[in-house]
Amino acid sequence: MKKLIFSVLAASLSLVSCQNSDDLLENSPENNLAGENQMTSKSNFFPATGQANEQYGSMGPYAVSTDAVLGDCGNLGGIIVDVLQSINVLDHTIQCTNNFPFGNGSPIMTSVYYPSNIANMDKLPVVNFVGGILSNEGNYAQMLKLWASHGFVVVVSSDFINTLPEMHILGALKASKLNKDTQSPLYGKIDMSRMIIAGHSAGGGASLLTSSIPDTALKLIDPALKVVGSLPIEPGPAAVSFTVKAPTLILTGRLDIVVMPWYTKLHQSHLLNQSPAWAATATTATHFSPTMEISKNEFAGISVAWLKYTGYNDADARTYFVGPNYKLKSDSQFLQGIHPYRVVRNQIADNLQ
Repeated sequence: MKKLIFSVLAASLSLVSCQNSDDLLENSPENNLAGENQMTSKSNFFPATGQANEQYGSMGPYAVSTDAVLGDCGNLGGIIVDVLQSINVLDHTIQCTNNFPFGNGSPIMTSVYYPSNIANMDKLPVVNFVGGILSNEGNYAQMLKLWASHGFVVVVSSDFINTLPEMHILGALKASKLNKDTQSPLYGKIDMSRMIIAGHSAGGGASLLTSSIPDTALKLIDPALKVVGSLPIEPGPAAVSFTVKAPTLILTGRLDIVVMPWYTKLHQSHLLNQSPAWAATATTATHFSPTMEISKNEFAGISVAWLKYTGYNDADARTYFVGPNYKLKSDSQFLQGIHPYRVVRNQIADNLQ
């Protein structure tokens, strides 16, 4: 119950952050930095902008299938969703699966999204995603469908706590099982050697922890399993990153006061030193941006670019991260210049060719 109360309070704070974004910016030290743009909109929702969103922030070439059963958000969790929608913290496209506390099902569930014509495709990289504390799998359905539409198998797991690696481990086990099940439409279609560990909030912190697990331990799940990338979105504070072994893109939101970007910068992104790493803060993103419809999800385009880069080594996507003039550093969706939360990358990423 304490966690539930905290979640509601955090959401209310996020609303205050959005509704008073002008006042926060006006009174914050970062507003005094050269080149900082004043925000004039009072809207709770901001359209996704910038080059990555223009290129990748829309559905890809593939129709998407899923075994997730989505519907209204009910029970105690649904009441919270209704309240947050009524005060415009969440938009009205949010759906839920039946897992507790949003339905009568088990608190632990795993679903999968994939291109509908996967039978005619080669093996695909897999994204292993876990959401935030007290979230529901269905809250992220639009972002997960976006990723699958660009040629990925996306496994999403949840126990509505989502803070430690066990849900990512469950997701990896499900991917391996589906890949070996002759009755599954995904039989032989998942490339376990190209897995991206992703998450939001608590699941983002868990993604850093999971990406720190040694390869030898991961191969106990599946001998072919290899983590090729990590995507923590507004990662919770339970994890630090000095042990992360995979290329990592940490995304934060400037208007997120649940997991504030200064905390992530101080305790997480500055400690990545074993693998290439990037960090970027979206100018208008709140803590709930990853649950929004794609046109309002500031992380949509750059997340697809990251998945295509790490999962496919796609040449166009690679230009956002590699080279002296990498596009992420000039994308208007993210803070740039001399801002303390500007786009940065570590020395290992700088040296990539």
